[in-house]
Amino acid sequence: MQCCDIKVFPLLRVAAVKTRLNETRQYMKTLGIIGGLSWFSTTVYYRTINQLTNQQLGGSHSARLLLYSVDFNDFKILQDNNDWGKIEQMFTEIALRLQNAGADCIVMATNTPHLVADIVRQKIKIPLLYIAEETAKEIVRQKINKVGLLGTKFTMEKDFFKDCLTKFGIETVIPDSSDREFIHTSIFNELTKGIFRDETKKKYIDIIAKQKRDGADGVIFGCTEIALLIKQDDSNIIVFDTTAIHSKAAVDFALS
Repeated sequence: MQCCDIKVFPLLRVAAVKTRLNETRQYMKTLGIIGGLSWFSTTVYYRTINQLTNQQLGGSHSARLLLYSVDFNDFKILQDNNDWGKIEQMFTEIALRLQNAGADCIVMATNTPHLVADIVRQKIKIPLLYIAEETAKEIVRQKINKVGLLGTKFTMEKDFFKDCLTKFGIETVIPDSSDREFIHTSIFNELTKGIFRDETKKKYIDIIAKQKRDGADGVIFGCTEIALLIKQDDSNIIVFDTTAIHSKAAVDFALS
């Protein structure tokens, strides 16, 4: 009888562990993340998604995800040449690879390439979590209807982000041309290279103050690196950090 007990109890424990693992597999979906744009912000996505997953599930849980990291230089060359057709092709191919590898949704861990997100969406069979939509939902939850938008010139000047906000009844304020040029240049010459200067930070704070004077009640950090430079305590209006918002949406999807 004692011999049987020694054999059975470990088996029961193993069965219980397998049951818990199976339950986790049933409800935790696999995220397919397109990162590397830049890798600095991708590390924030990775850390935030895993932290939020562990907060929800406890124990030693972490996120189930697949990460495809793009060579940022390849993307920047196409972007500088305004070759959005090839950028769309690049992201579609990566999204399909992640889909075929078992991802349940696509998370583009960057703002600017969402300019082609609607086209990519049409060519895959799994959801793509659109960063502008998730940001707009959070702005609506905060009951704000006029926000500033900071990001690359593509994000500030093209319509893809602003049009999405408009659909949610949100008015967008963008900086003037000289401030847009400063922000765009600082993103590619400093922030995406991990360079964070006090004088750059001060300039961003001044730009945000201008947006408040223009009637904005909040400001969107429409570039994933900006939140590495500026925090809520640095701003006199509500900050909408797209990296944090997008990461939370990804975890909500994975655990839904």
